[in-house]
Amino acid sequence: MTTIRKYLSAGMLVVFGAAPAMARSLRDDLATASQTVGITGGASAFDAVASVLADTAARSLPVVSASAGFTYRFNSELDIFERTSETLGPIFLERPDTLGRSKFNINVSFEYVKFDAFDGNSLSKLQAPDPIVTQVVNGNGNLLGATANRLRYDINLRNYITAFSFTYGILDNLDVNLLLPLIETDLDVGVLSQEQFSAQATGPRTLGPFVPTPGEPATGETSGSKFGVGDLLLRFKYQLPRYGALRSAAGLVLRLPSGNENDFQGTGSFEASPAFYASTVFLKRFEPQVNVAIDLNANDVSRSEARWGVGIDVDLIERVGLAFAFLGRDEFARSDTPGQTDFPHLVNGSPQERPLLGLDFARKDFVDFSFRLRAVLWLNIMVFVDGIVAVNDQGLRNQTVIPTLGVEGTF
Repeated sequence: MTTIRKYLSAGMLVVFGAAPAMARSLRDDLATASQTVGITGGASAFDAVASVLADTAARSLPVVSASAGFTYRFNSELDIFERTSETLGPIFLERPDTLGRSKFNINVSFEYVKFDAFDGNSLSKLQAPDPIVTQVVNGNGNLLGATANRLRYDINLRNYITAFSFTYGILDNLDVNLLLPLIETDLDVGVLSQEQFSAQATGPRTLGPFVPTPGEPATGETSGSKFGVGDLLLRFKYQLPRYGALRSAAGLVLRLPSGNENDFQGTGSFEASPAFYASTVFLKRFEPQVNVAIDLNANDVSRSEARWGVGIDVDLIERVGLAFAFLGRDEFARSDTPGQTDFPHLVNGSPQERPLLGLDFARKDFVDFSFRLRAVLWLNIMVFVDGIVAVNDQGLRNQTVIPTLGVEGTF
């Protein structure tokens, strides 16, 4: 019953719109986690880290393609629909084949995404190589001294995504698709702080040398769970005339900022993504594919990204197929303003600005490998199982396998 109430609540938000949210967000939980161990200074840097991680997490959630396993075209001479696709198709790549005039496809998928690393460093032991420096002041704001503390975070970020994909064939060569993701996001943050050095004030704004003053470790934690609608995707695909054995299509994806960016479930910005899809078929069972696209960010063009994918579908038998693909995402610029996430650290005995928790939000390139099994269950109904593994370790990543399960039907 709890799950049903969640879905009904999410549906009401889509239909009637969300009321102004007063509840504490997951971004707030992350931004204020340091306060659980008494670190209250430098709130702007902690806020910035939480905001950038929330945006990065939302952009890193895998999106199931709009391509159906079966596609058709109406043969007016025979007065029947004839199948036009020769393989069972990919899951995370788009192929050029369109669904067919007046055909309808529904796809329901479930994904589990656990982010557990950043730039190859485990989120369970996230810390900068140098201790952070925080000032000690009295009630009047006068500087008394400073401490240098080892600060370590244990971040556990999990997403449970149920996505509903609806595709309709407007024309034989034109499809429209709506993707509705429902996301439950769980965030747990553990914090450890331990004083290592301290310095006494020698003037209103100056400090003496830092000396070793090892203290007892302090621990704290914060956690939260949110359920809501992610960003809606409105996708169009227009199949171009064939050139010999080459099939191609032009695509357009509109990302509507319906997800709450403060709960790691949306980007908070409108995006338009022109795309191009191409494939060919040989031996009636092998279909290599290429996808290229650009995600144009309406709020900040510099935050736009390029996306690409190459892969191949292989039908083992008539009703069972495999697919393999490399999926890429390349940022155009760093994901934060330079210096926005910096914090004073004790480096070689003096305070210097360094990235908080060692998180460098410079421009990233993401490469993943996808493998899937797709099988016809009955008539035009299929089931599929897919896994995604990270090829490189740049940015926010899942170090194990991202599983995807789903079922689809074409009518």
